[in-house]
Amino acid sequence: MHARSGKANSCAMGWAALLCLSACSQTGGGEGEGLPANGSATVAKHYEGPKPEGVSSPNDAVTTTFYIPQAAIGDMYEIEAGELAMVRAHAPDVKAFARQMVTDHKSTSAQLRRFVADNPVNIAIPRNMDPRRSAMLGNLRGAGDREFDSVYIGQQAAAHLEAYNLHASYARRGDYPALKRLAEQTMGIITQHRKHIEALDQSLGPTSQRVPAGQ
Repeated sequence: MHARSGKANSCAMGWAALLCLSACSQTGGGEGEGLPANGSATVAKHYEGPKPEGVSSPNDAVTTTFYIPQAAIGDMYEIEAGELAMVRAHAPDVKAFARQMVTDHKSTSAQLRRFVADNPVNIAIPRNMDPRRSAMLGNLRGAGDREFDSVYIGQQAAAHLEAYNLHASYARRGDYPALKRLAEQTMGIITQHRKHIEALDQSLGPTSQRVPAGQ
């Protein structure tokens, strides 16, 4: 009797968690035809690890002081996560995507560093990631072999939604014209990444629901 009751309670808690995650994933997405509205169709909804926060829409008021460090930290996370996924991912498509993330985000990082060096913005590039991105990397490192691909793509869906909102907001409402143009270029790259994530998400599909992150 107690075993049956415990099993029922466990199932109820599981469904509640899934409902909560589904609701939390319904944040505002990017604008533009062909973009996934919430960053991901399935994987992001079932990814249970820490997610990035920050800019909540693609039309927020974002200052240069906020934009530069956040853009730099986002690149740091993407490069480190991509390097880890290049080693640990199982699906060839996920490995290829991770390799592309490392290449593209090293490029955007270098462009941002050059901008800061060449313009009188007086804002230093951070040397370390913030606790949120560090927690995401910790969660990714702790993912088991069976779940790694889904955890990585779930994180990518969440991280690229935040990145899109950040770059789109600055491109539209930033206060430094030359940096607004750089943000717009980066937004185009992030848009392509999000489309690729959506395709990977759908190809992984049911595997994202088998095991929670970190177990």
